[in-house]
Amino acid sequence: MYKILLFSGGVYKYELLVEHVDDVGGLIIQEDVLRISRGTSFLADELRVILIVPSNEISSINSVASDIKGHVEELKLEKPVHENLVDILQIYDILCKTNSWLNIDSVMKLMISDDENGFIETNEDSGKNDTETIQKLEECLDLMLSLKIVDKRTENSESEYCISKD
Repeated sequence: MYKILLFSGGVYKYELLVEHVDDVGGLIIQEDVLRISRGTSFLADELRVILIVPSNEISSINSVASDIKGHVEELKLEKPVHENLVDILQIYDILCKTNSWLNIDSVMKLMISDDENGFIETNEDSGKNDTETIQKLEECLDLMLSLKIVDKRTENSESEYCISKD
């Protein structure tokens, strides 16, 4: 399972946090820089960063944050927003591990074999869940495409996706 966190702190050694988040399999969702000044005098830059990391890595993220004079808190988001972010990270993780073009069926098979957070709901009595899950997967991939996280191509009249190389 993944947790969504908010880092607050200065820019001092911030790149260490970015590198650590990447090393543990997390993803930085948003970075905001707040410039603090009094009159025309510059005082400081304050960073507020939303990141998503595996729940077993929260203590290491807290340790790195305190080393660079920042702090981390868990964000409480509305359930649909939280689910979408976690779903996107799971798809991102699968596409990064394969490092090749995958169609929706291939992504689905890999998600079923490595499902940790309930994206795939299995119900042998109904094919309805398969259709709903594929639709949800397509929506996530379309969102990732609009955010330029993934690239899309059509091969043999079937859409395929891979992580954007940019």
